[in-house]
Amino acid sequence: MRVAKKANYEAMFLFPQAALADLKSAVEHIKEPLAKGGAEIISLKKWGDRPFAYPIRKQKRGVYILVHFSVTTDKLAAMERTYTLSEHILRYLITRADHLTIEEMQNTEAQLDLTIEANLKYQPPAEPAVPGAAGAPGAAGAAPGAAPGASPPSASPAGAPVGAAATPVGASAPGSPADAE
Repeated sequence: MRVAKKANYEAMFLFPQAALADLKSAVEHIKEPLAKGGAEIISLKKWGDRPFAYPIRKQKRGVYILVHFSVTTDKLAAMERTYTLSEHILRYLITRADHLTIEEMQNTEAQLDLTIEANLKYQPPAEPAVPGAAGAPGAAGAAPGAAPGASPPSASPAGAPVGAAATPVGASAPGSPADAE
């Protein structure tokens, strides 16, 4: 009996621009076959919304999502079949990532940003507050998200925290390239 070897892979997924409206479902659409195949996701990040060089399925722009994962080689064919048959994915490409180390593949900050962005776009809108009501976001002295009765944080007139050194407009900060002249 032959044991399948686990390898690292890099995958790029291309979704239509409409996927930005429901980014969470697009990410779940990528994660589901990976989970079924027993893959370990190393990193997952959104590259952004970019125009295409030519139309793909009548789409001129799309969202690129890059995934690094580790899986046994025998499970990869089933995952590729699932992605090929998907109507949500415009294109995908999976390659071996032998040239990258695990540290190079990991970028938890980008993965966290994508998770936060997906959740923010998925949340239903909050009910509008009555202006001038106690604790309402528009009430005088109340900071958004502050507890009712909490004192507002003090800030300088420019909006910078108290004690922060402000540089006048047109002046350069100490140590900047403009001081070298």
